[in-house]
Amino acid sequence: MTRSVLLVAYYAPPAGGIASVRLTGFARHLPEFGWEPTVLAPHDPAYFQDESLHVPKVVRSRSLELSRAGKRMLRTGGSDTRPADVGAVRRATRAVARRALYFPDAQIGWLPFGLYAGRRALRRRSFDAIVSTSSPITSHLIARRLRRPGNTPWVAEFRDPFSALLPTGSRQRSRAAGLERELAAEASAVVMTSPSWAEHHAGEWSRHVDVVPNGHDPDAIAPEAALAPPGFVLAYLGSFYPEWQDLTALWSAVREARETGGVVVDRIRFIGRLDGALRHEIAGFGLEHLVEETGFLAHADALGQLSSSRALVIAGPRDGRRILRGHVAAKVFEYLASERPIIYVGDLRSDLAAIIGEHPGCHLAAPGDVEAVAAALDRCGADPVRRDVAALSRRSRAAQLASILDGVCADEGQARSA
Repeated sequence: MTRSVLLVAYYAPPAGGIASVRLTGFARHLPEFGWEPTVLAPHDPAYFQDESLHVPKVVRSRSLELSRAGKRMLRTGGSDTRPADVGAVRRATRAVARRALYFPDAQIGWLPFGLYAGRRALRRRSFDAIVSTSSPITSHLIARRLRRPGNTPWVAEFRDPFSALLPTGSRQRSRAAGLERELAAEASAVVMTSPSWAEHHAGEWSRHVDVVPNGHDPDAIAPEAALAPPGFVLAYLGSFYPEWQDLTALWSAVREARETGGVVVDRIRFIGRLDGALRHEIAGFGLEHLVEETGFLAHADALGQLSSSRALVIAGPRDGRRILRGHVAAKVFEYLASERPIIYVGDLRSDLAAIIGEHPGCHLAAPGDVEAVAAALDRCGADPVRRDVAALSRRSRAAQLASILDGVCADEGQARSA
């Protein structure tokens, strides 16, 4: 028997980014496990567009994009993919506006339109379950309102922590924590993407939290991944967070190798946009001439850039605080599937380090351990690294979500018959 599920997601194709890629994997594979998905998403979200991503059935709605409107109103420049250029006065004005309007997040302008479109979809057909995914938390606000009339089973997925990342002691954090507790209490099931995050939030919310990690698409990795790329290109995919990640040991090892006749890195490739603070840091080691920045790319193109690199770099948290320990960059699964050597620099107790450490061709170094990073560079050969990553596919993750949906529907059926 095939059942139907409404997936409420702000980031859905053609919006790019890993959240949209994750959603695409669920939409593509859930039918194999008895669930027919329909996606509820905004028509024109304020985000990078990736026309290579696609989901078969989508209900679109309007959305008032506050960040986009604010940039126009304050005449700050910028775009959906580039931050505004503001001075001190406009920065202060923007901060006040955000505190007043951006709760729980900048996507709150989607709420009334998403509700209208979702209710219309529910009138047209009966859905057996609802899944919402955050960030943004606004997705959960829409799903909570949609599920209430018929008490439809609802799975709330938190891809990232919400309140735990806000400033300690702030009013915003207190409000956010209260809202999280309300959402977690009302949802039929709650999902997070790493064991440490699930354990932490299960304690905060006094309920079980399921773990459905990110994954990879076996068909998306180019066959040329098995070929030896020319030169020694180190590649880094996605965002870097200078406030809690540290790659200085890598830059030091690269510089020392060039000065002492060791392994010579020809290029340091950033697939995406290079953080300004990180660019300045690299320049401090005299390596700015090696930097190559691609800017935002379609997902397929980004994976091609991974395949044509000698080795891949991933940054973990610089310390073992639980909320950081649970941050598992979604790209790690595509790194593992790419058959390229991987250099991890971060706390060795993190969930990310545990995943990487289970596979061959992966080299782990603690923050500041230049010797370990230098040894890792020496071991990064050009030959492909064969890894068994079938269990880490997006199909496998869709199977996990389908199992959770089966469970909440069974629980709801038992509750109604009691």
